[in-house]
Amino acid sequence: SASRRIRILSSVVYRLPFIVWSFRCAQTNKLPGLKKRSHLNPKKHFDTSFGVMTGAGDYEVVIELDPWLADVLRGRRLHRSQVWTDLPAGGCHLQLRLSCLEEIEQWVLSWGTRATVLRPNALAQRVAQTARELAERYSR
Repeated sequence: SASRRIRILSSVVYRLPFIVWSFRCAQTNKLPGLKKRSHLNPKKHFDTSFGVMTGAGDYEVVIELDPWLADVLRGRRLHRSQVWTDLPAGGCHLQLRLSCLEEIEQWVLSWGTRATVLRPNALAQRVAQTARELAERYSR
């Protein structure tokens, strides 16, 4: 179906940096004098990332989604650690365990006022700072 083709295409585009990275690693392994990194396991390396960025942190991320966004995202697999908790008013909480906050910060900002960071406080502060800077920029 058309929606299946769009989902597959969006998955490939989203994972394109990883695909390019994998190709480059494969090509690099063919260069003389370079050793293959047999200890590098991409699945394990990206296991705690929201996309392709990883870090050394360990963050429990909880985001409250309004009813509209909850309907849009419910049923999607965003991350292996995701836990969805429905709220009485129709929204939900999305809980994730991530190693860095950069990508989830951009994801939250992309949904505007429909997504609210509950935890960690560091992520909420980063989103709030970006919102203040944007408000200042566009209030001129």
